[in-house]
Amino acid sequence: MRFFAVGLNHECASLERTENYALDADDQEALYANLSLSADAETVVLSTCNRTEAYLYGTEADVRQMQALLGQAASRQWPAEAAFRVRDEAAVRHLLQVTSGLRSVVLGERQIFAQVKAAYERAVDAGALHSVMHRLFHTAFRAAKRVSSETGLDRGAASVSTAAVEMARQDLAAHTDASSLSETDVVLVGAGKMGQLALEALADEAPRSVTVVNRSPERAQEVAHSYGGCTRAWANRHDAVASADLALVATGAPDPILTSASLPVPDAGTTLVVDVAMPRNVDPTVADRPGYRVYDLDDLQSWTEEVRDRRATAVPEAESICEELLEDFVTWFFHQQALQPAIQAIRSTFDTIREQEVDRHAHRTDMDREEVDRLTESIMQKLLAVPIVRLKNVDPESIDFVQGIELLHALFAPSNEQEAARSLPRASDSGRPNLGDAPSRCPYLTHDSGPEDAETKNVQHALRMSDRSSSTERTEDPENAE
Repeated sequence: MRFFAVGLNHECASLERTENYALDADDQEALYANLSLSADAETVVLSTCNRTEAYLYGTEADVRQMQALLGQAASRQWPAEAAFRVRDEAAVRHLLQVTSGLRSVVLGERQIFAQVKAAYERAVDAGALHSVMHRLFHTAFRAAKRVSSETGLDRGAASVSTAAVEMARQDLAAHTDASSLSETDVVLVGAGKMGQLALEALADEAPRSVTVVNRSPERAQEVAHSYGGCTRAWANRHDAVASADLALVATGAPDPILTSASLPVPDAGTTLVVDVAMPRNVDPTVADRPGYRVYDLDDLQSWTEEVRDRRATAVPEAESICEELLEDFVTWFFHQQALQPAIQAIRSTFDTIREQEVDRHAHRTDMDREEVDRLTESIMQKLLAVPIVRLKNVDPESIDFVQGIELLHALFAPSNEQEAARSLPRASDSGRPNLGDAPSRCPYLTHDSGPEDAETKNVQHALRMSDRSSSTERTEDPENAE
């Protein structure tokens, strides 16, 4: 089992290539439903406006299956030649840096943190995670919070939407000699999160008018009211765009909602259209129409190089935080890996005893075998919960961790495991404890141990004598008499 990160993003593929593999919520739920990963494998799928990626803890076969499903969801073959694929520390580092905004189109973008959390929660709901990936994603969340609070990486225009407004301001200033957007008529097409972030960025500019267009008129009215704007019907969106100086387009539609053939000549002579949606909401041919200038996420990526330069001084510190938490996670992971054989040996030993005792005594109760199994399993899990949790919390640097784990494994491993037996040196005859040292009956002898040697027969005889003695004492005790 290894860690993998695979996918398409703005760093390795064009916007057109990436948007072909974008997955909405329904697509992701269907993908999880079709997963058939190897035992103990875990995965999370993330799909945003700039990336479709999968993070896995599993095998090479699991990676191939995930790539096939990502291609299947897009109704095309997975483009292995364009996609990225990293593993182990590089995969963990990639996730930490993505969550912290180090790999966003706009360096330090805050929105990606919420998107990763939403992807994690969707995977949890789908039952696609276990302890390893839970720990990994919470480590990524810690990294993002520390980068935000301890560095200047997310200061300024930190999302695609707010960066789009900044780019629009510079473009309009170059074409109209206006130093701000205060004399600009703005239309927002799409009243979702991206659109609202754009309106928040516009608030300080106080544009002359704001018009909101959305498929849901109620939602359009709600957003417009919050920003002192008005609404237009969805059917009139092309006319609304033509009457504006700046159109911000940010819907969740899978296909273009603004087409060249439907757009009239702009009222003011020119209209700047900024498409921040993924997949693109504006037909690329609109840029060929006289009177329209169109920017999309590919253009935004070029523009944000300036933002990256301004924030470059914070990158080393942010990367250092990610490396620190990467090291913490790797330490935890190897700690868990070292513990796992010992924990499995403990559980296996106790479960073997439980099953043997159930076989011997199940007929003495009115409960059926399944009920007895459930009851005894519950008791066993509760008995083991505290020591196992404490075992997992042991600091590997505070003791000779490896020797301690080997000792635990040897104590609880089945007696036929030669390697485990060798790790415990046998005491000499003079140093062996006698039965009087045992606080109670030994549970390991409640099952058929196979051919009995002389030592085993002697121990079993002593235990039977001990049981008879205890039974006689209980009978003679007045408090126990019936």
